[in-house]
Amino acid sequence: MDKYLWLVLLGSVLAGVAGSAAGDATGPIVYPGMRTQVDAQGVQARDYVFGNTCKKPAPWQAQWISGSGWFRKEVTLAEVPQQVSAWLTADSHYELFINGRLVSRGPVDMGRDYDGGNTHRWFYDYRDLTPFFSKGKNVIAAKVSGRPAFLFESDLTLPGQQKMTVKSDASWHAIPAQPTNEWLLTGFDDAAMPAAQVVPDIADPLVASEIPPLMEARYPAARTEGLPDDKRFTKDGSFKVVFDRVLSAYPSLKVKGGKGATVTIKAHREAAFTLGGGEQALEFSFMTEIAPAYTVEFTHVTEPLVVLDAGATFTSQPVAYRGSFACNDDNLTRLWSVSRWAVQICLQTHHLDSPNHQEPICDPGDYVIEAMVNNYAFAQPWLTRQDLRKFAWLLKDRSYHNFHTSYSLGWLQMLMDYYDYTGDKALVEELAPYVHELLDTYTSWRGRNGIISEAPNYMFMDWVSIGGFECHHPPAVIGQGYLTALYYHGLEMAARVAALQGDTARGAKYGQLRQQTAVAFNRELWVDQKGLYRDGKPFQTSVKPYQWLPADKDIETFSPHVNLLAVLYDLAPKARQAAITGKVLADKPLNTQPWFMHWVFQAIDHAGLFDNLGTSQMRRWQIVPETQSFREMWGGGDLSHGWCSSPLIQLSSRVLGVTPAAPGFTTIAIRPCLCDLTWAKGSVPTPLGDVAVAWTLGADSLTLDVTVPAGGEADVIVPTSRFEQASIELDGRPAAVAAHLLAGAHRFVVTGKLNAAPR
Repeated sequence: MDKYLWLVLLGSVLAGVAGSAAGDATGPIVYPGMRTQVDAQGVQARDYVFGNTCKKPAPWQAQWISGSGWFRKEVTLAEVPQQVSAWLTADSHYELFINGRLVSRGPVDMGRDYDGGNTHRWFYDYRDLTPFFSKGKNVIAAKVSGRPAFLFESDLTLPGQQKMTVKSDASWHAIPAQPTNEWLLTGFDDAAMPAAQVVPDIADPLVASEIPPLMEARYPAARTEGLPDDKRFTKDGSFKVVFDRVLSAYPSLKVKGGKGATVTIKAHREAAFTLGGGEQALEFSFMTEIAPAYTVEFTHVTEPLVVLDAGATFTSQPVAYRGSFACNDDNLTRLWSVSRWAVQICLQTHHLDSPNHQEPICDPGDYVIEAMVNNYAFAQPWLTRQDLRKFAWLLKDRSYHNFHTSYSLGWLQMLMDYYDYTGDKALVEELAPYVHELLDTYTSWRGRNGIISEAPNYMFMDWVSIGGFECHHPPAVIGQGYLTALYYHGLEMAARVAALQGDTARGAKYGQLRQQTAVAFNRELWVDQKGLYRDGKPFQTSVKPYQWLPADKDIETFSPHVNLLAVLYDLAPKARQAAITGKVLADKPLNTQPWFMHWVFQAIDHAGLFDNLGTSQMRRWQIVPETQSFREMWGGGDLSHGWCSSPLIQLSSRVLGVTPAAPGFTTIAIRPCLCDLTWAKGSVPTPLGDVAVAWTLGADSLTLDVTVPAGGEADVIVPTSRFEQASIELDGRPAAVAAHLLAGAHRFVVTGKLNAAPR
């Protein structure tokens, strides 16, 4: 057993014991059936399976209650219940305790844009609380911050199938703030405490959150700095708790003594506590980034105190590390695993841009990358599914002009990626009306010249400067081509949606618009003398400048963004694509940040150049050793941004070569790229099971091993471009470059004279 796992198991045992004692009601939450493992790889819940039985099966009987924000109810049970199912929510945050133990945090955020607007839906959580109740008296308690208001209903099944319902109503007590956690336990006298007030429904409609409860685990500190050897403070002081990587976590501390002292814990965010004396466990009530340390400060110390423990409660979606990758380049192998972690810490109750910023659900341009990493590393679809629905509702509320304008088309890409990887046609059909209204909105932004020139703005393009403009929100003269290219691809995706619905008329309309857009794009933006597309033409828009739309000026720019999107989406004729890509990538360094590199990789692959250029572009990524993560941008930014993680996608989908050839991977495409590597191996999770690929390049041969999961089949393209007069065998028999495989393990052997390795 390695040291990480040992420490976590020990921490879980201690948390379980302390959680039942007065004064210690902190995480990690141990959810039924969810066993967490912490080791050098990270944190995972390897065997947990989420069944999505979240919707309340009967109308609500519970009433919303309000009061101090601290609510309590005692329930006496004649027997240990066989099943306890609970549905609950709050305005706007709750912590639920059963018999002194923290058992749930929530609810899921309703979904808001960066500058306002919302989904107009309120989420409730489902929780299985069966293990936390016992025979006799039980205490249900909740701390609520926000308005505060609370809604709780549980169905208890007792032996003999006797049913019992516990619901929030005027029988609950509203408890004034308490100096200790005795109020969470039986024996606390609440008879004189005021009754909770029943209030009208806070939110309508209530919608079930259909994602798993978050995984929590005790994450051990790597070391402390400045903590006395005896861990004792007799006066004001401080120390630092350092971890081996960046975390999404609740900093936690256990101390004894020091009554009246103030403890301030400072991570990216901070929280202060007043000590009540005795043994006391402290924990943030909100998740924060720890990158990779937090500081503990003691002030107003008049009595000695001892630090008993310092660590963190890590949290993310419950994931299993199903995907894998390794190759002869250790740095690329590390890029894969660091990318996995960068996304995992962003998988919370909605996708985050980062645990540092924690922006609301306004960034599907980030999530489209994060969701694809999820597909290759975890294959956990639930968060993607829920956030696709939430952002659709938000788009409707914003009349299809969300804050980051171009990100709405990122949402559509995320939807179609989700369909390709899961085969969930029902969600596409559910969201189809939003897709069509979104494309109608973009179509209304076409100008007289046939390209998108009447958009309200053109953000987000990239964190780069072009022509003297910061391209978070470029002027129309720079943004026209970029947004038109995304619109052109959006029409293609919308046509797929229409086809799934059987709507041939709408599909034909999208096809006509695509043809018109391609003609206009090439007429207005291609500059033959440069052999490139310009970003736009000045003074084409009638939209007046404002905060997010700088005024045009008479400039001509040729960004990699517009040109590579033109290649990727076939706005550029096939005959031009390799030349455009080569010319753009000749500029070193390429004027893009890590976020847009996701599209750069797709473009160079589409142009047939990934074998030559893919790994060299990935080597631009630099791992920060202290945090085991990347910077948000090449030269700065936060250390926990999920959009930096495209290398994982490239290594799994291009070096291993695994992509879905049909929705849900019922047919698997396997097309490995050798690049400048000598071997690579790994696995890709699919709804049917894991696909395994391993290849090794020798002096005059290549072996390619492929395992296709049961129920699937694969179309394989054997990489032979490096061989002269290649001879191919499949499972010991002569074969062609292309092969169709059924489920099982297969081996290709290629022999012949090798050409030089790619540049």
